[in-house]
Amino acid sequence: MHGQAEMIDRNKLQWIFFDVGDTLVDESLPFQSSIEQFVRYAGLLGYTVSEKAVKDGLTEAYTSFSTRPMWQVMEALIPSEEARIQIRGQMKYEKHLEQPFPEAKEVLFRLAEHYKIGIIANQSIGTSDRLENYGLLPYISVVCSSAEAGLSKPDPKFFHMALEEAKCSPEQAVMVGDRIDNDILPAQALGMGTVWVRQGYAREQRIPLSGIAPDIIINRLSEIVGALIRR
Repeated sequence: MHGQAEMIDRNKLQWIFFDVGDTLVDESLPFQSSIEQFVRYAGLLGYTVSEKAVKDGLTEAYTSFSTRPMWQVMEALIPSEEARIQIRGQMKYEKHLEQPFPEAKEVLFRLAEHYKIGIIANQSIGTSDRLENYGLLPYISVVCSSAEAGLSKPDPKFFHMALEEAKCSPEQAVMVGDRIDNDILPAQALGMGTVWVRQGYAREQRIPLSGIAPDIIINRLSEIVGALIRR
């Protein structure tokens, strides 16, 4: 764990907001499926693409704060726009392969004994149902999902919406997420505390040279308990 928990005023802290993908929920299997589909469908169109090239491209895309990582990789590896459209049209994100990280339920259980828990996530319709299926929803008081809200991160209006629903000020809240661009920077700009969970493809993102850095950096979700619960 890096950073200073003291930078977050735990005496004021009332709410902890979480991202979902690669924060509470492991997206590695559906991402792997998408990579395999890309390689297969590209091959059917006569393009030889390796899984390594796609993975390296995704890492670079996330590191450079791409808003559409897979599209960026396709543009780099497939010169024909028509071919890219065909490949994209055949690919399917296998959302059913997502699973909560093993420690997610215990983490939320522990934190919910001290704080209210909320969700601010770019997710498709049915976020609450999926969280319920994962056994996580009982610990969560507010769910703000982009598909239902009509807003998405990093739009500050999306964060404001969640804070208003929770009836808390930014200084009373912490945002926990895996992406510097979508989670940390917009939350910090509003005055929220921030915890960067270095998981998934965004784990290699670089902190911008703007003097803005996460209050706390952790390498796995379970580390947040010791960082935010008063001893």
